[in-house]
Amino acid sequence: MSITIAMPRMSADPELTTAQSKYVESLARAGASVRWVELADPEKAVAEALECAGLLLPGGGDIEPSLFGQERVPACGEPNPLRDAAEPKLLHAFLAAGKPILGICRGIQVLNAFLGGELYQDIKPLEHVPHNDHWAKIHTVTVRRGTLLAEILKQDTVLVNSQHHQAASRVAPGLEIAALSEDGFIEALEKPDATFCLGVQWHPEWLSEADPRQQALFDAFVKACH
Repeated sequence: MSITIAMPRMSADPELTTAQSKYVESLARAGASVRWVELADPEKAVAEALECAGLLLPGGGDIEPSLFGQERVPACGEPNPLRDAAEPKLLHAFLAAGKPILGICRGIQVLNAFLGGELYQDIKPLEHVPHNDHWAKIHTVTVRRGTLLAEILKQDTVLVNSQHHQAASRVAPGLEIAALSEDGFIEALEKPDATFCLGVQWHPEWLSEADPRQQALFDAFVKACH
């Protein structure tokens, strides 16, 4: 495996071991290995991460709302200060270096929030299909033609799992919507002027072993890292 992907350390919580392994397995099938980046020192994290060919921003907890210009609502979860401090620096460093970026769940929210967009802190009062607590396929998303995501998935609709209660609202400058849920929430964003910068709101790492189209996301990302 000549390609190594940088990933921010999600948590030391042993219960997340399985979740973390899903990313590793999906990338391994695409021919890449993972380097977990410790976040206590953001500048050191950036330097270490840039030794890798690409950056995967994984799932996780909610982003501190003040970082995208909002006051916290009661339904917003507790932030992760380490990730909130380091991930914007990682994102901007990889964009500046022209290196590929894939964001998953929290990762798409990182893309949007830290490039100048905003988030819904809680979509539950607005949703019409289930978006939370479903690791199996639960709802469809419509993929916009002409996007990088459409090129990867090669179909207009895809059935996905859903494990989030936040979502992108106002889209950051430079990002474009690549997919929407059946009840209208943003399910994918991409940055057309970047080498490869794509974020999806679902968790393809839980589906990729059995679903070649979900694995194709990791394959395309790793291919872009060569």
